[in-house]
Amino acid sequence: MSFFRILNYGFTRRTTMSKAEHPSKAERNPNLIKSRAASTHDTIRVPIEVVLSDKYNKALAYTLEERQRLCIHGLMPACVRTYEEQMLAIESNFHSFQTNVGRYRYLRALRQGYERMYFQFVSKNVKEVLPIIYTPTVGLACTVYGMLYRGISGMHITKHDRGHMKQILSNWPMRSSVKAICVTDGERILGLGDLGANGMGISVGKMELYTALAGIPPSLLMPVCLDVGTNNKTLHEDPLYIGLRDERLKGDEYVCFVDEFMEAVVQTFGQHTLIHFEDFATPNAFMFLNRYRNCYCHFNDDIQGTASVGLAGMLGIQRITKKPLEEHVIIFAGAGSAVMGIVYLLKTELISRGLSEEEAVKNIYICDHEGVLTTKRKNIPENLTVFAKDMKKMKSLEKLVETVKPSIIIGATSAAGLFSEKIIRSMTANHERPGIFAFSNPTAKSECTAEQAYQYSDGKAIFSAGSPFPPVEFNGKRLTPGQANNCFAFPGVVLGTMAVMAESMPDEIYLLAAHMLSKFPTDEEVKGGRIYPLVDQAKDVAFKIGVAVAKYLIDNGLAKRSLESDDVEDYILKNSYQLEYGSALAETWKYPKMKPHPSTAAFEKKLPKKK
Repeated sequence: MSFFRILNYGFTRRTTMSKAEHPSKAERNPNLIKSRAASTHDTIRVPIEVVLSDKYNKALAYTLEERQRLCIHGLMPACVRTYEEQMLAIESNFHSFQTNVGRYRYLRALRQGYERMYFQFVSKNVKEVLPIIYTPTVGLACTVYGMLYRGISGMHITKHDRGHMKQILSNWPMRSSVKAICVTDGERILGLGDLGANGMGISVGKMELYTALAGIPPSLLMPVCLDVGTNNKTLHEDPLYIGLRDERLKGDEYVCFVDEFMEAVVQTFGQHTLIHFEDFATPNAFMFLNRYRNCYCHFNDDIQGTASVGLAGMLGIQRITKKPLEEHVIIFAGAGSAVMGIVYLLKTELISRGLSEEEAVKNIYICDHEGVLTTKRKNIPENLTVFAKDMKKMKSLEKLVETVKPSIIIGATSAAGLFSEKIIRSMTANHERPGIFAFSNPTAKSECTAEQAYQYSDGKAIFSAGSPFPPVEFNGKRLTPGQANNCFAFPGVVLGTMAVMAESMPDEIYLLAAHMLSKFPTDEEVKGGRIYPLVDQAKDVAFKIGVAVAKYLIDNGLAKRSLESDDVEDYILKNSYQLEYGSALAETWKYPKMKPHPSTAAFEKKLPKKK
């Protein structure tokens, strides 16, 4: 027996046995099923770690042939499930959990074991799943992220990794395919404040919507958390906290840290890598947005994504009231990144209509915890000075509403109940259809509930919130609140930018996204008070915005991929993540009967004979 045969069978087996000497059981008993002659020593096995990896694992959807040829037969029961049966099994498990955090934990386990099955489920059940993997549940999940942590979901880079970031980024398993990154430092997670390294849950959730809504393959995406410490003392004392138990990095040291990260990203993955900033503290968010404007392909969703959704809502109110936006009096409650983004885009929109900057800001009021923004106020953020009004100091929001009589009020304060009964009734007394936007997340931080908005306005309010509220029955009518959710904006903007490999993301694409979003509800739906699409329509919204953004970038010479505007739709569809299972086996095909090889006898005669 050859050395290789001995290596496969073991040293104790030295020779084969004669069939004549030792007849098989099948020969002795003809009723037994005959088995194929053993040849396992020549079977080439695909590593089981690949077959059952999260990327390829089809679970019970593997056909019997696939199980046998991939050598996993017997590792699962005989049942072969269809797509519908797998979705039923997941839905049954999903709804068996009594709490949303329990459902979040279940979905995290599903995502880490069965990638395609997970996105099939999310895509099929957007309305039910979105509030779990995104706001409001993801915020609560981040507060207990250490308890929920189950394994690798993104890259964690700490303040002690300076000088080695490129090396760390190169450790990502799919580093050769990364095209987009979502990064947070966890300092301002929704309305929950500084959650440090627990903020990874936000980066993961945002990028999963890239795939679920915009069809961007998950292999192109990498969530990142910059762990620069946390000032949250509760986390320092939490034994389950997963990050550094240090105070936050600040000042120049912090800026240099983020600078190194940005440079390491483009060195590792390329200049066209899209970088999505998420949940940075407001001053840092604006500072980085301006600092990297002409250097990298990046955006801040808290500022620019929220701005698109906010402006789209106001354009929707314009459709309902038939009153031009420039004639509306608008109050913004709060002066954080969300409000700053919306007022900037609103001003841009009004100037594009032919108004001067002075005319554009005339009817826009900003009120924070110190009161209305006036010219007498000291230390006004530079990008808000143009909105300061020459009027007496007024700290009460109720008093401001009574004085300026706004037709639209937008809150992004995380101050639950800020929009009081008096405010809503005052607006209703002066306007037939007042617009009320409670943008704060999660639901518990909302400035008012849908029920309060409708009750205090006698059902006249056009109400939308950042988180989902259930429909409200009022005077025999079923009133459905709008959801001013960023998921209507950023997936499409990212899709269009990545499709054409743009090296920057100009402000105009967020204006474009706002107009596309505002036109999505039909005229009939607008008459019924709807100014945003339904969450079930989020995939269609992302596709249409993505196509529009891609065409804009191409037409304005900002695209690096050689692609014509007319080919954008086909290109995006062709390169979208495929939710359907394909065959796990390579395709085979038949060859025609080939000519036999010539006899070797004539060649053997010509060979020199051995001496």
